Amino acid sequence: MKNKKLFNMCAAAMFTAIIFVLTRFVSVPVASGYVHFGDAFVYVAASVLGGPWAFFAAAVGEALADIAYGMAYYAPATLIVKALIAAPFVLTYKKSEKILTPVTAAMTVISGLITVGGYYISDLIIDKTYAIVNIPGNIIQAVGSAVIFIILGAAFDAAGLKKKLFNTREV
Repeated sequence: MKNKKLFNMCAAAMFTAIIFVLTRFVSVPVASGYVHFGDAFVYVAASVLGGPWAFFAAAVGEALADIAYGMAYYAPATLIVKALIAAPFVLTYKKSEKILTPVTAAMTVISGLITVGGYYISDLIIDKTYAIVNIPGNIIQAVGSAVIFIILGAAFDAAGLKKKLFNTREV
């Protein structure tokens, strides 16, 4: 591939779509929101894309899912929170040919804390009634995302996905 920008744009678009679908359609309603699989792919996208491309895929994919789910009032908060949960992975994405490393596994904890804290602050702004009520659902979301990421990361690493698609090509 000769054009790195085009490759990254296409990969970001693909991850945005995957994150949207896994957030909107592979979800379980809880309290005033829902638990979904999208965050696990936010972690994967940030581990293989890095930088602004992962932030875009995370923020836009998840915010569009909020809008499609009928919770558009959360979309602005989601844009911020989901970009922030990608940040720990972006900071470490080129350090290994693997997606799942001890460092990226640890990043799930940091991103989980960002999820819980970010939505707590968002709920204080949007509707204080749900600020405390939503914490257990957000914790379940964070833990579930970590488990799914670890499973996906191990599977993708066994297939050599990061090295084959994102590291070894001169793009």
